[in-house]
Amino acid sequence: MTTLSRTFSVIVAFDQSSLRRISEFRGPIADRLMRSFTRAGDWQSWTILSLTALAAGGQYRQLALTIIPKLLTTLALCFGIKTLSRRPRPSESLEGFQSLLKNPDPYSFPSSHSACAWVVCVSLGLALGWGWPIWIGYAAAISYSRIHVGAHYPLDVAIGTALGLTIAWTV
Repeated sequence: MTTLSRTFSVIVAFDQSSLRRISEFRGPIADRLMRSFTRAGDWQSWTILSLTALAAGGQYRQLALTIIPKLLTTLALCFGIKTLSRRPRPSESLEGFQSLLKNPDPYSFPSSHSACAWVVCVSLGLALGWGWPIWIGYAAAISYSRIHVGAHYPLDVAIGTALGLTIAWTV
């Protein structure tokens, strides 16, 4: 076994054990809250918010026109990476593990929910110049929810977060 192969095995094992530890915090109240944050970060929610902002006109339309290209770039990049990496969802690859929600697609790496949440929230903070604690808290809650509900491993969310942050700051 090569050093790279051993390193990869250690990362995967840590990722799996971290997910199992996090799943120990599941309970009715936390599960309901995390399902809500997950739904708030899905493509349907971003689409509704974007269309509403476009229709509202003025400053909201301008914000939407600034953020939508970043959001679409993020989605395209995430789905491209998912198609190439083909990392199965935890419920498909981790024995005895169950997701709390139906998976939107078969692949988990990277988390597009996390990437989109961070690109939208950081872009809002940059454009508005205020609300940073709210935007960061919202993106963090959506990101954590993806681990809590069992849709992603922590590494999927970390890489999704990095992609969203990068696109928000550079595109």
